[in-house]
Amino acid sequence: MFTAPPPRSWLLLTLALLPLTLPAARAQDEPRAPVKTSTQTCGAYTLRLAENGFDDPEDRVSLVRGGATYASVSDTAVSVDWCRDVTGDGVPEVLLAGFSGGAHCCFTHTLYSLTTPPRKLLTYFSAHSDTLTPRQLDGKGPLELLAADWRFAYAYGLSFAESIPLPVVLSYSGGQYVDNSRAFPGVLRGLMTKTVTDKTGGGEVLADYATLLAIGKPGEAQAFVQKLPARFRTWLGNYGPDIRRAMNDYGLSDWPLRAGVPFSAPRRGLGGSFSGPGVREYLGLVGGGAQATLRLYRAQGGQIVAGPPLMTVPARQVEPDYLDTAWVPLATVRRAGGRDDVLVRDERSGGMRYVAYRVSPTRLTELTDDPLAVTAGLLGDLNTLAKHVGASYTQTTPPRTAAQKAEVQRRIDVAAARAKPWLATLDSPELKNLPLERLGNFTFDSLDLTVDRADQAQVALPVTLSFADDKTNSEYIDGDRYTLTVNLQRGAQGWAVQSWTLSPRKGELYED
Repeated sequence: MFTAPPPRSWLLLTLALLPLTLPAARAQDEPRAPVKTSTQTCGAYTLRLAENGFDDPEDRVSLVRGGATYASVSDTAVSVDWCRDVTGDGVPEVLLAGFSGGAHCCFTHTLYSLTTPPRKLLTYFSAHSDTLTPRQLDGKGPLELLAADWRFAYAYGLSFAESIPLPVVLSYSGGQYVDNSRAFPGVLRGLMTKTVTDKTGGGEVLADYATLLAIGKPGEAQAFVQKLPARFRTWLGNYGPDIRRAMNDYGLSDWPLRAGVPFSAPRRGLGGSFSGPGVREYLGLVGGGAQATLRLYRAQGGQIVAGPPLMTVPARQVEPDYLDTAWVPLATVRRAGGRDDVLVRDERSGGMRYVAYRVSPTRLTELTDDPLAVTAGLLGDLNTLAKHVGASYTQTTPPRTAAQKAEVQRRIDVAAARAKPWLATLDSPELKNLPLERLGNFTFDSLDLTVDRADQAQVALPVTLSFADDKTNSEYIDGDRYTLTVNLQRGAQGWAVQSWTLSPRKGELYED
């Protein structure tokens, strides 16, 4: 039996209160503030802190023994959160925190076992939460660490004050702490709000809905939405597909670690039932040097195992904690048989296209004569055009030369010519003369195959749509939400779009 943690309010951890403005920069001849040093002991090690407020250099906390420094953490501010044996091996662990110095963000936590030499057990980006809390949740063995997931901070019209983190349970496995949240459904459910009224915060409602999705209760999640006060019901109805997509990898992103990948390797991916209905799997890209490798990670006999490489792609940006590739899995799409296909954004050739794939444990197969593949062509052409239009804003520093302006316009013209044939099947009277040359924002996060038959299909997705004008001064253009519905049929020449519509999507928590 696990020991129930305190209610969800526990997750609203103490946030550092910082001044809203920083002191003016010192003149070059003004002396720096003195660095404050202090020490404390944990196990056989001395923890040495060098702190000087928010001045250069960064603060630092180091693990020192016998005059040698074995490890250190540096940031705008640092702290020692706790020293205790959480793994149960008789050797204490120490949790070090780094704080970047914002109004309430961001914290990064590093856990060391104080062996000789120390072993790093965890690096966790805690965002707005200032600590990790050890608790015994399964009644045996090492303690679990309770953390928080802030993926819905500021989401869907919420202020930060309303935002609620999702709980995260980190378990000790294979010599390190990994996200094992989905193994503790009782803990997650125990943190839900007990009663929702019209005065309940939107963040609490969102977190409860997401929690039901996390513990594998989509039917209960939908029933929960239907019983909500009207403003919450319409709001979650508006953003439901995006929320479900955002929860796709919850509790699964550490599966590569559990399969033996070094926890220092950057990674990203999607959860789904790729090889068959009802199977929980993780399609993960893991960085290594200047490339990233895609594998399917599966549960087998209580362990997580990695399949063979499905694809290797170049990494555009090599950083310890961030993986940037030109080939990125974007969304899973549930098919009529219960398995998931995956939609990928592919920029390896310099341009951009969306590509649909079928995934098996040993193979990645591009879909061609398929309704999802045809829809991907429509989405790719509109998204590419919008990015070129958005990038054409005039107020740049330094100003664009005449040759640069001509090249921007050439790219818009090429993209508009490629997208124009799709207008022949657009069936939205108010947008029939859609001004392609001004399409400045066309983005989406999720899509559903609402009809998936042998000769007929329908794809529906929320999109954000907006147009540029002479006053546009940024490539980031706010837009309105629409439901894009694509109707497809299979004929003698294969699958083709019969019509597509754009209809305004309603349901904001706070109307402008």
